[in-house]
Amino acid sequence: MTKPLLERQVSLIAHLTSGAAIFSRGGDPAPGLEGIDPALLRVEAQFSYAKRMEKITAVLPKTFELLGSGKEALVRAFVESCPPATLSRLENARQFHRFLLSRWLHEEPDPPYMRDVAACEIACAEVDTDPEQYQADRANAEGAHRSAVRRSPNVVLLRCAYDVRSIFEAPLPNPPSLAGDGRVGAVPAKRDTPLVIAMPPGADGPQVLEVLPAIFDLLAALDDWTDAAPTSEGAEFAKLLANLAAHGLIEVRR
Repeated sequence: MTKPLLERQVSLIAHLTSGAAIFSRGGDPAPGLEGIDPALLRVEAQFSYAKRMEKITAVLPKTFELLGSGKEALVRAFVESCPPATLSRLENARQFHRFLLSRWLHEEPDPPYMRDVAACEIACAEVDTDPEQYQADRANAEGAHRSAVRRSPNVVLLRCAYDVRSIFEAPLPNPPSLAGDGRVGAVPAKRDTPLVIAMPPGADGPQVLEVLPAIFDLLAALDDWTDAAPTSEGAEFAKLLANLAAHGLIEVRR
């Protein structure tokens, strides 16, 4: 009796997360689920789908604004090819982001800077996801050498093709579409843009900051505790470290 029951439960979950159940308007019961009201299955499937998409759009609101008129077809393709694997809001958003990246391997996003916007939104969610994790990580710093520095664990580095900071500094404009749908608004400039996504002390939420390429490379190199003693005697370098630490970009162990 156990095996048929488990198989029925697996079939039920697979059906409730399928595009057929979510987007259909009726029809015969799903194979293996005879005896269950198809209308009730459809309501449950659509409810679960709505909750999942609510989680994803909460992490990627600006990306969804930019998807424009092709959003519905894209979301349907996502649902049909990527069933949910977790209840986590961030993991569901990451799954949708990976789906977008796979699509963009074959067709350029419209607008083209949407790739950078999506990456920044995922990074913002990662920075803001679990403060206790970063506190625990800082507690492990006891084994680090004196006068050591490292990049803060809740900092994400992104090298973007477009300067998308304006999208995160103000309400999302109605950007023009390459398809010529008549939308108007400011378009981020296309240029190599080294960005840092961080939570500076006192900030209400994650900040999207541009840094000099040399600072970006320095932060990228500080994956782990690094002895700063040989160079920390230089006044300018010490001032730089203090500035980075004040903005929450590095941790300094003295």
